[in-house]
Amino acid sequence: VLLLLAEMLRDYRGSHRVELVAFNGEDYYAVPGQMKYIEENYGKFGDMLLNINIDGAGYYRGPSAFSLFSLPPDIEEKARRIIEKYTGLEEGIQWPQGDHSIFLQSGVPAIAVSSEWFINNIETQEITHTPKDNTEITDCGKLIEIASALHELINDLSK
Repeated sequence: VLLLLAEMLRDYRGSHRVELVAFNGEDYYAVPGQMKYIEENYGKFGDMLLNINIDGAGYYRGPSAFSLFSLPPDIEEKARRIIEKYTGLEEGIQWPQGDHSIFLQSGVPAIAVSSEWFINNIETQEITHTPKDNTEITDCGKLIEIASALHELINDLSK
């Protein structure tokens, strides 16, 4: 999703800066990627409009889920309008187990993008970080739909 979104944004000239960051290690106790990001962005979180976390997206079962966290009303309205526009997207329940949490703890609104199945089965699923977590369980069409919706949202927010 990040690579496709980067390609879609190659000519982006919007009013907001967009950073595409690949974090690593949220399941490791020291969360090294997040800690480095926090260190390098200390004092800058108040300037961030929105964090979008993509985690567990593209699972072949069920729709993709956009979970909304502390969004200002105008961003929430735009996000919901886009979610409704795409047939494979639904608004998901809020879940704290992800990279979006460091942003929320710093007062940055967030959207967490995942698979509805993963969110609903987060406590009992036996796929994440196992040999079962592979490309064979991914629906590439869902990845394209997610990237397209995020591209639309980013462009809408930059108007």
